Amino acid sequence: MSWHVSGTMPDGRRVRKNFQAKADALRELGDLELEVEQRPEPRQALRTLLTPEELSDAESAKQQIGEGRLLSPLIAHYEALREQVEEAGGSLDQAIGFFQAHYRAETAEISIYNAKEEFLRTRYDIEDHTRTNYRFALGLLLKLDPNKMVHAFTVSDIEAVLRKYPRVGTRRSFRTIFGIFFRWAIRHHYCLENPCERLDKLPQEMSEIAVLSLKEIKRLLSASMEWNGGVTAPAVAIGLFAGLRPSELRDLKVGDILEGRIRVSGGKMRRKIKRVVPIAPVLEAWLNEYPFTGLPAGWDYKLKVLKRVTKAETWVQDIIRHTSITYQAERDQNEGLTITNCGTSIEMMNRHYRVILDDAKAVDEFWTLAPARLRASKVEVDLPESRGIDWPVKGKLKKLVWQKPLVHVAEEIGVSDVAVKKRCAKLGIELPPRGFWLKR
Repeated sequence: MSWHVSGTMPDGRRVRKNFQAKADALRELGDLELEVEQRPEPRQALRTLLTPEELSDAESAKQQIGEGRLLSPLIAHYEALREQVEEAGGSLDQAIGFFQAHYRAETAEISIYNAKEEFLRTRYDIEDHTRTNYRFALGLLLKLDPNKMVHAFTVSDIEAVLRKYPRVGTRRSFRTIFGIFFRWAIRHHYCLENPCERLDKLPQEMSEIAVLSLKEIKRLLSASMEWNGGVTAPAVAIGLFAGLRPSELRDLKVGDILEGRIRVSGGKMRRKIKRVVPIAPVLEAWLNEYPFTGLPAGWDYKLKVLKRVTKAETWVQDIIRHTSITYQAERDQNEGLTITNCGTSIEMMNRHYRVILDDAKAVDEFWTLAPARLRASKVEVDLPESRGIDWPVKGKLKKLVWQKPLVHVAEEIGVSDVAVKKRCAKLGIELPPRGFWLKR
């Protein structure tokens, strides 16, 4: 059987065609009718297994996915997801609904400037000098770009900051602070990793630490006895003959001085190290004559005065502790015992305290420097002359305490910040609230 299409076109052409399939004949007839009506064919007619309804549905889906995308890969991807979710006992709609309800971004956007301020506000239990160190070190990161996001900092950024400081100890200190900051940032979802963990290891620093000479020690102890009625003598003696850290000395209480030993549970190492330090005979002589009643008010200022009187060639923050550990190590000739008593580590002993003193007589003399012996030797010290304090009038003092931090006001007047607080309380001057200068 064949199918015949015939007719006359408007231009007079005669059309006569035979087809084996009816569909081909109908297609040709449709094309001729469009040509007669002078309407262009919008798309080429192709053979398909789809019904008209299925073909219309496919065209609708194609329009929804947009140009340049194939429909079959999308369907295959969708089916794979659906099967994966159904194997877990759910549906794709349930999975999408759970994602929408519980998804949170991995990191929050925060600049290094804002993160630094937030970090410092959360450091409630650190010493003032530690806060100052944190602020300075993190300020180095701000110099790169204060608006840079915390999660955008890389190992290269940290290395660029540290490269400016050739001293190993300085770089180690900054790396420690950076590490503390980025670990805090990870806990608050401000970044995903701590870039400091991928820095190259620093070389071991084998340099010798600063230690007071025997002459400087004698001047320090003599000055502590003679100045202000010996108010600084017990703290200086405990630091020199027991080796406490400055932070441990600040937290030391009267009840921590026991029979023959000192209980150390405070200071910056309080979460890691709690120890008992034996009281040497020389220290016992000092505490019998100058009982410990707590760190004296204005200790930082008083220590500065003693520093000038000591005339030390080098003075660092922990020089009294360094001196004590050095003389203990030479006396005991037992690293394990020194480490236990001083709360240090074998690494620190190897790095700093090996064979610093080679004068056995000086070591023996150090452990005999009791108050009576120092008085007998009549060590000359240039103590500051006691003078009346030239306090500003009430109005000027009130203006000063609101213009600058108390420590700067105290330095300008020549007293301690504690003395300024007491003076303001006596005159009824209100002081700035806690955190006032930090916010400014």
